[in-house]
Amino acid sequence: MKKLLLASTALVMTAGYAAADVALSGSARMGIAYDSAAARELSFTSRARVVFTLSGETDGGLAFGGSFRADNAVGANAGTAGSVFVSGTFGRLSMGDVASAAEFIVGDLSGVGLTGLGDLNENTYLGNATRPAARYDYSMDGLTLALSIDNPSNAAFVYSVAVGYEMNGFMGGIGYEKVNSGASHTIGYIGAEFEGVTGKLTYGRSAGANQYGLSISGSFDATTVTAFGRRDFAGATHYGLGASYDLGGGASLVGGIVRNDTGAGSTLADFGLNFSF
Repeated sequence: MKKLLLASTALVMTAGYAAADVALSGSARMGIAYDSAAARELSFTSRARVVFTLSGETDGGLAFGGSFRADNAVGANAGTAGSVFVSGTFGRLSMGDVASAAEFIVGDLSGVGLTGLGDLNENTYLGNATRPAARYDYSMDGLTLALSIDNPSNAAFVYSVAVGYEMNGFMGGIGYEKVNSGASHTIGYIGAEFEGVTGKLTYGRSAGANQYGLSISGSFDATTVTAFGRRDFAGATHYGLGASYDLGGGASLVGGIVRNDTGAGSTLADFGLNFSF
Protein backbone atom coordinates (compact mmCIF):
# COMPACT_ATOMS: atom_id res chain seq x y z
CA MET A 1 0.00 0.00 0.00
CA LYS A 2 2.81 2.42 0.89
CA LYS A 3 4.61 1.69 -2.38
CA LEU A 4 1.38 2.22 -4.32
CA LEU A 5 0.73 5.54 -2.55
CA LEU A 6 4.28 6.74 -3.27
CA ALA A 7 4.02 5.77 -6.94
CA SER A 8 0.62 7.49 -7.26
CA THR A 9 1.96 10.67 -5.62
CA ALA A 10 4.96 10.72 -7.97
CA LEU A 11 2.64 10.25 -10.97
CA VAL A 12 0.49 13.20 -9.94
CA MET A 13 3.53 15.39 -9.28
CA THR A 14 5.07 14.66 -12.67
CA ALA A 15 1.93 14.64 -14.81
CA GLY A 16 2.58 16.77 -17.86
CA TYR A 17 6.31 17.01 -17.09
CA ALA A 18 7.79 13.92 -18.72
CA ALA A 19 11.37 15.13 -18.25
CA ALA A 20 10.98 15.80 -14.49
CA ASP A 21 11.99 13.33 -11.80
CA VAL A 22 11.97 13.12 -7.99
CA ALA A 23 14.25 10.49 -6.47
CA LEU A 24 14.79 9.30 -2.90
CA SER A 25 18.08 8.05 -1.52
CA GLY A 26 19.48 7.72 1.96
CA SER A 27 22.13 6.56 4.37
CA ALA A 28 22.30 5.07 7.84
CA ARG A 29 24.90 3.95 10.33
CA MET A 30 25.20 2.08 13.62
CA GLY A 31 28.23 1.45 15.78
CA ILE A 32 30.30 2.46 18.76
CA ALA A 33 32.44 5.55 19.32
CA TYR A 34 35.30 6.45 21.68
CA ASP A 35 36.44 9.87 22.94
CA SER A 36 39.35 9.96 25.38
CA ALA A 37 38.37 13.47 26.55
CA ALA A 38 34.77 12.59 27.44
CA ALA A 39 33.62 11.83 30.98
CA ARG A 40 32.28 8.53 29.66
CA GLU A 41 34.61 7.51 26.86
CA LEU A 42 32.42 4.96 25.05
CA SER A 43 29.09 5.67 23.38
CA PHE A 44 26.72 4.23 20.80
CA THR A 45 26.24 6.08 17.52
CA SER A 46 23.38 5.66 15.05
CA ARG A 47 21.73 7.82 12.42
CA ALA A 48 19.39 7.58 9.42
CA ARG A 49 18.98 10.23 6.71
CA VAL A 50 16.82 10.63 3.59
CA VAL A 51 17.82 12.79 0.60
CA PHE A 52 15.41 14.21 -1.97
CA THR A 53 16.93 14.75 -5.43
CA LEU A 54 14.93 16.73 -7.97
CA SER A 55 15.82 16.90 -11.66
CA GLY A 56 14.31 17.99 -14.93
CA GLU A 57 15.02 19.25 -18.43
CA THR A 58 13.37 21.91 -20.60
CA ASP A 59 12.31 21.32 -24.19
CA GLY A 60 15.47 23.19 -25.22
CA GLY A 61 17.78 20.84 -23.31
CA LEU A 62 18.38 23.05 -20.27
CA ALA A 63 18.89 20.85 -17.18
CA PHE A 64 17.66 21.96 -13.75
CA GLY A 65 17.17 20.47 -10.32
CA GLY A 66 17.91 20.56 -6.62
CA SER A 67 18.54 18.42 -3.59
CA PHE A 68 18.09 18.55 0.18
CA ARG A 69 18.07 16.25 3.19
CA ALA A 70 14.76 15.61 4.93
CA ASP A 71 16.17 16.83 8.25
CA ASN A 72 17.18 20.11 6.55
CA ALA A 73 13.83 20.78 4.91
CA VAL A 74 13.25 24.04 6.83
CA GLY A 75 16.73 25.31 5.91
CA ALA A 76 16.22 24.28 2.29
CA ASN A 77 13.04 26.36 2.21
CA ALA A 78 15.05 29.34 3.50
CA GLY A 79 17.97 28.77 1.11
CA THR A 80 20.49 28.01 3.86
CA ALA A 81 20.48 24.23 3.27
CA GLY A 82 20.17 22.15 0.15
CA SER A 83 20.88 23.55 -3.30
CA VAL A 84 19.25 24.38 -6.63
CA PHE A 85 20.97 24.41 -10.04
CA VAL A 86 20.53 25.08 -13.73
CA SER A 87 23.04 23.83 -16.31
CA GLY A 88 23.71 23.66 -20.02
CA THR A 89 26.44 24.21 -22.57
CA PHE A 90 27.22 27.48 -20.78
CA GLY A 91 28.18 25.63 -17.58
CA ARG A 92 26.38 25.23 -14.26
CA LEU A 93 24.92 27.80 -11.87
CA SER A 94 24.12 26.62 -8.33
CA MET A 95 22.53 28.47 -5.40
CA GLY A 96 21.92 27.63 -1.76
CA ASP A 97 24.20 25.75 0.60
CA VAL A 98 26.97 25.42 -2.00
CA ALA A 99 30.74 25.38 -1.50
CA SER A 100 32.80 28.41 -2.48
CA ALA A 101 34.78 28.23 -5.73
CA ALA A 102 37.98 27.57 -3.76
CA GLU A 103 36.42 24.74 -1.75
CA PHE A 104 34.75 23.29 -4.86
CA ILE A 105 38.09 23.02 -6.69
CA VAL A 106 40.54 22.22 -3.86
CA GLY A 107 38.27 20.39 -1.43
CA ASP A 108 39.49 18.47 1.61
CA LEU A 109 41.79 15.60 2.47
CA SER A 110 40.37 12.07 2.62
CA GLY A 111 38.58 11.41 5.91
CA VAL A 112 38.36 8.33 8.10
CA GLY A 113 35.87 6.69 10.42
CA LEU A 114 32.20 5.84 10.60
CA THR A 115 31.17 9.25 11.98
CA GLY A 116 33.89 11.46 10.47
CA LEU A 117 35.64 11.69 13.86
CA GLY A 118 35.47 15.46 14.08
CA ASP A 119 36.07 15.99 10.35
CA LEU A 120 39.66 16.98 11.16
CA ASN A 121 40.65 16.13 7.57
CA GLU A 122 38.70 19.16 6.32
CA ASN A 123 40.43 22.38 5.33
CA THR A 124 39.24 25.74 6.64
CA TYR A 125 37.57 28.04 4.10
CA LEU A 126 36.37 31.59 4.60
CA GLY A 127 33.15 30.77 2.77
CA ASN A 128 32.18 27.98 5.18
CA ALA A 129 30.36 30.27 7.62
CA THR A 130 28.01 32.18 5.33
CA ARG A 131 25.09 30.90 3.28
CA PRO A 132 23.24 31.08 0.98
CA ALA A 133 25.72 31.45 -1.85
CA ALA A 134 25.86 31.26 -5.64
CA ARG A 135 28.54 29.45 -7.66
CA TYR A 136 29.18 29.19 -11.38
CA ASP A 137 31.46 26.49 -12.76
CA TYR A 138 32.45 25.42 -16.26
CA SER A 139 34.44 22.34 -17.32
CA MET A 140 36.10 21.50 -20.63
CA ASP A 141 38.81 18.95 -21.48
CA GLY A 142 39.97 18.45 -17.89
CA LEU A 143 39.96 22.17 -17.07
CA THR A 144 37.43 23.52 -14.54
CA LEU A 145 36.82 27.18 -13.75
CA ALA A 146 34.67 28.35 -10.83
CA LEU A 147 33.39 31.65 -9.45
CA SER A 148 31.29 32.16 -6.32
CA ILE A 149 29.84 34.85 -4.10
CA ASP A 150 27.84 34.74 -0.87
CA ASN A 151 24.53 36.54 -0.65
CA PRO A 152 25.55 40.21 -1.01
CA SER A 153 22.89 41.15 1.56
CA ASN A 154 25.24 39.75 4.22
CA ALA A 155 27.31 42.45 5.95
CA ALA A 156 30.45 40.35 5.45
CA PHE A 157 30.16 38.24 2.31
CA VAL A 158 32.84 36.13 0.63
CA TYR A 159 33.69 35.98 -3.06
CA SER A 160 35.99 33.38 -4.59
CA VAL A 161 37.63 32.30 -7.85
CA ALA A 162 39.39 29.02 -8.57
CA VAL A 163 40.76 26.83 -11.36
CA GLY A 164 41.57 23.13 -11.50
CA TYR A 165 42.99 20.71 -14.06
CA GLU A 166 43.08 16.89 -14.36
CA MET A 167 45.07 14.81 -16.86
CA ASN A 168 46.24 11.18 -16.99
CA GLY A 169 45.76 10.51 -13.29
CA PHE A 170 47.31 13.79 -12.14
CA MET A 171 45.30 16.71 -10.79
CA GLY A 172 45.83 20.11 -9.25
CA GLY A 173 44.15 23.40 -8.58
CA ILE A 174 44.30 26.73 -6.81
CA GLY A 175 41.65 28.98 -5.32
CA TYR A 176 41.36 32.44 -3.83
CA GLU A 177 38.65 33.75 -1.52
CA LYS A 178 38.16 37.15 0.08
CA VAL A 179 35.83 38.60 2.68
CA ASN A 180 34.56 41.87 1.24
CA SER A 181 35.63 43.76 4.37
CA GLY A 182 38.47 41.64 5.68
CA ALA A 183 40.69 38.58 5.34
CA SER A 184 41.71 36.72 2.21
CA HIS A 185 42.76 33.10 1.72
CA THR A 186 44.74 31.36 -1.01
CA ILE A 187 44.74 27.55 -1.14
CA GLY A 188 45.94 24.96 -3.64
CA TYR A 189 46.41 21.24 -4.07
CA ILE A 190 48.16 18.60 -6.12
CA GLY A 191 47.13 14.97 -6.35
CA ALA A 192 47.47 11.73 -8.25
CA GLU A 193 45.54 8.49 -8.68
CA PHE A 194 47.09 5.24 -9.96
CA GLU A 195 46.19 1.56 -9.57
CA GLY A 196 43.54 2.27 -6.90
CA VAL A 197 45.80 4.50 -4.79
CA THR A 198 44.99 8.21 -4.41
CA GLY A 199 47.21 10.85 -2.85
CA LYS A 200 46.49 14.51 -2.17
CA LEU A 201 48.53 17.40 -0.77
CA THR A 202 46.95 20.75 0.16
CA TYR A 203 48.37 24.09 1.31
CA GLY A 204 46.58 27.28 2.28
CA ARG A 205 47.67 30.67 3.62
CA SER A 206 45.61 33.42 5.25
CA ALA A 207 46.59 36.43 7.42
CA GLY A 208 50.17 35.19 7.76
CA ALA A 209 49.12 31.71 8.98
CA ASN A 210 49.33 28.40 7.11
CA GLN A 211 47.31 25.20 6.87
CA TYR A 212 48.59 22.13 5.06
CA GLY A 213 48.13 18.38 4.95
CA LEU A 214 48.47 15.09 3.10
CA SER A 215 46.14 12.12 2.64
CA ILE A 216 46.60 8.72 0.99
CA SER A 217 43.86 6.22 0.24
CA GLY A 218 44.21 2.79 -1.36
CA SER A 219 41.58 0.26 -2.42
CA PHE A 220 42.39 -3.44 -2.64
CA ASP A 221 39.50 -5.66 -3.68
CA ALA A 222 36.74 -4.89 -1.13
CA THR A 223 39.04 -3.13 1.36
CA THR A 224 39.95 0.56 1.41
CA VAL A 225 42.61 1.97 3.76
CA THR A 226 42.97 5.72 4.34
CA ALA A 227 45.41 7.89 6.29
CA PHE A 228 45.72 11.66 6.66
CA GLY A 229 47.72 14.30 8.50
CA ARG A 230 46.83 17.99 8.67
CA ARG A 231 48.13 21.09 10.43
CA ASP A 232 45.53 23.83 10.91
CA PHE A 233 45.81 27.62 11.04
CA ALA A 234 46.11 27.51 14.85
CA GLY A 235 49.20 25.28 14.63
CA ALA A 236 47.47 22.10 15.85
CA THR A 237 48.38 18.85 14.08
CA HIS A 238 45.70 16.20 13.47
CA TYR A 239 46.21 12.77 11.97
CA GLY A 240 44.10 9.67 11.45
CA LEU A 241 43.95 6.14 10.07
CA GLY A 242 40.89 4.22 8.96
CA ALA A 243 39.60 1.36 6.85
CA SER A 244 36.38 0.12 5.29
CA TYR A 245 35.26 -3.25 3.93
CA ASP A 246 32.53 -3.43 1.29
CA LEU A 247 29.97 -6.10 2.23
CA GLY A 248 27.98 -5.54 -0.96
CA GLY A 249 24.43 -4.34 -1.40
CA GLY A 250 25.25 -0.87 -0.04
CA ALA A 251 26.57 -2.08 3.32
CA SER A 252 30.11 -1.73 4.61
CA LEU A 253 32.16 -2.15 7.79
CA VAL A 254 33.89 1.12 8.68
CA GLY A 255 36.29 2.14 11.44
CA GLY A 256 38.94 4.70 12.23
CA ILE A 257 41.09 6.41 14.84
CA VAL A 258 42.11 10.08 14.94
CA ARG A 259 44.39 12.18 17.12
CA ASN A 260 42.90 15.62 17.75
CA ASP A 261 45.66 18.04 18.77
CA THR A 262 43.30 20.92 19.62
CA GLY A 263 43.75 22.26 23.16
CA ALA A 264 44.72 19.48 25.57
CA GLY A 265 44.28 16.97 22.76
CA SER A 266 42.20 13.81 22.55
CA THR A 267 41.94 10.49 20.75
CA LEU A 268 38.75 9.70 18.82
CA ALA A 269 37.79 6.31 17.39
CA ASP A 270 34.74 4.50 16.05
CA PHE A 271 33.66 1.26 14.38
CA GLY A 272 30.42 -0.02 12.94
CA LEU A 273 28.20 -0.58 9.93
CA ASN A 274 27.43 2.00 7.24
CA PHE A 275 24.50 1.65 4.82
CA SER A 276 23.59 3.49 1.63
CA PHE A 277 20.20 3.22 -0.08
